[in-house]
Amino acid sequence: MRYFFFLILLFIVSCKTYHSNAEFSTYSNRNQIKIKKVNNFRYLGGIKNSEGKILKDSLIYRSGNLHKLRRSSFGEIGNIKINKIIDLRTQQEIKKAPDRLPKNIAYLHYPAFEDENGELKDAKKQVLKGRFHKADANKRMTQFYKDYVSENPEVIKKIITEILDSGHPILYHCTAGKDRTGMITALILKILRFDNTVIFEEYLQSNNFREKIIQKRLDLANNLHFIYPKLDIGVLEKTGWIERDYLQSAFDEIDKKYGSMDNYIHKVLGISENQREIYIQKFLQ
Repeated sequence: MRYFFFLILLFIVSCKTYHSNAEFSTYSNRNQIKIKKVNNFRYLGGIKNSEGKILKDSLIYRSGNLHKLRRSSFGEIGNIKINKIIDLRTQQEIKKAPDRLPKNIAYLHYPAFEDENGELKDAKKQVLKGRFHKADANKRMTQFYKDYVSENPEVIKKIITEILDSGHPILYHCTAGKDRTGMITALILKILRFDNTVIFEEYLQSNNFREKIIQKRLDLANNLHFIYPKLDIGVLEKTGWIERDYLQSAFDEIDKKYGSMDNYIHKVLGISENQREIYIQKFLQ
C-alpha cells in the first residue's frame, strides 16, 4: 500500500507537460459542433473554392466516433437534421465501441480498410514494448494514407457517392475523425474544386479540435514513463496528431497510380465532369 501511495506522489510531483510540434489550422474553431462526449465534430461550410463559390453550411458533417453519445444529446443531432450516418471504422473497432444513435437515423458501414489480422492491436503491444519507434510510426501512417485511397477504391466510391447524392444532411466518421474521415473530406473538396490551401486548412482543424485530448495523452505517457520505459512517446505524437505530409502522401499516391486527381475522380469514383458540375451546383453558392 505504501508503494502505491509513493507512485501516486511521484506522479503528482513529477507531473509536467510534454511539448510537441503539431501544426494547427488557421481556421481555429470554425464550424465546430459541440455535443458532449463527441469529439472532432464539425460541418463543412463557409469556405471558398477555386471558382469563388462558397460551400453551403450544414449539409455535410464529420466527426469522431459516437459510442459515447448520450441519449440526452439525441435531440441535438435531430436539431441539425442529420438522417444518415456512415461509419468508416473496421469491424473490430465497431465491436469494441458501437455507435449510440437515435432510432430514426439510418446507419451505414463502409470500411475501406479492414484490420482482419489484428495488426492495430498488435502494434499497440509492440509500442509499449519499445519495438515501434517514431520513424516507424511516420512510415506506417504515410503508408496507411496511400493504401486507404487506393486499395479498395470501390468502397471509397460508395462512401463519396452516398455523401454527395444525399438529399439530407449526412455525417461520416471514423474513430478519431482525423485520418479516414480527413481523407474522405479532402476528396469531396477536390471534387468540388477546392484548392490545396483550403483543403489542408480544413484537414488540420482536427489538431485544433483534438489538442486537449492529445496533449493529455502525451502528458500522461510522459509522466508515467517509468511504467513503460521503452515506450517511444514520439510514436504517440505521430499517431495522435495529423500532419500535412500524411494527406499529401495520399494525393501523391493518386497521381502516381492514376495519373492525376481528375483521372481518379472520373475513372475510380465514376464522377463525370457533368456530374461534378451538378454536385458543385448542389453544394456551393
